[in-house]
Amino acid sequence: GMKNLSKGVKVDISEDQVSVDLSLNMKYGYSIPAVSEKVQEKVKTAIENMTGLSVMDVNIKIAGVSLEEAR
Repeated sequence: GMKNLSKGVKVDISEDQVSVDLSLNMKYGYSIPAVSEKVQEKVKTAIENMTGLSVMDVNIKIAGVSLEEAR
């Protein structure tokens, strides 16, 4: 996985359109497609509401899956 997640966000803006690339760390057991879809929807809505720009795409990359330790 990625150690520095601030490097896991890339935003490209061209005229009035935005493209976003995100790298996520996931916990084991969560559905990657379901979580990715929710994140895409939330990021798209937030950017469009705050900036008025049109979001072309929100690309998700899974940087790693963390396994919870048994205690």
